[in-house]
Amino acid sequence: MQRHRLIGTVLCAGMLAVWGADAGADEFSARIDGFQELGALNNQTGAILSDGTGKLRLNLDRKSKTAAYVLTYNNVGTTPPLTGTVTVAHIHFGKNHDSGGVLVFFCSTAALPATFTGPTPPACTDHDGTFKGTFTAANVQAIPTQNVVAMDFDALADAIESNTAYANIHTTALPAGEIRGQIRRGDRDEHHDNHDNHEHK
Repeated sequence: MQRHRLIGTVLCAGMLAVWGADAGADEFSARIDGFQELGALNNQTGAILSDGTGKLRLNLDRKSKTAAYVLTYNNVGTTPPLTGTVTVAHIHFGKNHDSGGVLVFFCSTAALPATFTGPTPPACTDHDGTFKGTFTAANVQAIPTQNVVAMDFDALADAIESNTAYANIHTTALPAGEIRGQIRRGDRDEHHDNHDNHEHK
C-alpha cells in the first residue's frame, strides 16, 4: 500500500512539473481536423477534406495568468490536390460553427501582421510538429472588432472557459485554414468522434 501511494504521489508531481502549473489550473483540450474547418471570418470555405489531424492540451491558470500548452499536428497539407506546408497555427476567438480573430500564436512561418505584439512565435514545421510553451498576457493579440485589446490575458481565459476559442492550422494551399478544433474543458481523448481516424483515400 505504501509503495502504491508513493508511486501515485510521484506520478502526480511529475504531471504538475510537465505542465508547469499548480493544482488550481483547469485542463482544456481540442481535437483538430478538417471537418470542423470553416475558413476566414466573412469568407467561409466550409469543411475541408484533409488527412491532417491535431491535438491540443492546455492548462489554464487564472491565478498566475498563464496557459501552458502542447500542440501536436500530423499530415497537415499532404492531401492532394491542395497540398502545401503549414504557415501558421493560432487560437482564434470564435464560437463553434463561426470564425473570429486571432488571440495567440502557436507558430508562424508567414509574415506577422503589422499589429502583432509580443514575443515572436517559433517557426511552424511543414506537415508534422509539436509545440510546447506557456501563453501569458504578453502573447495576447488585439482584436479591435471583437473588443479585445492586446495583452489582455483575461480575454484569452474568458474565451477558453466559455467555449468561444478554437485552434486553427493554416497552410500555403489553404490559407484560411485546413484543420480546426473547438477548445473544450477536459480531456477530449476520452470522447473520440467517428471521424477521428479518418484517412482520405
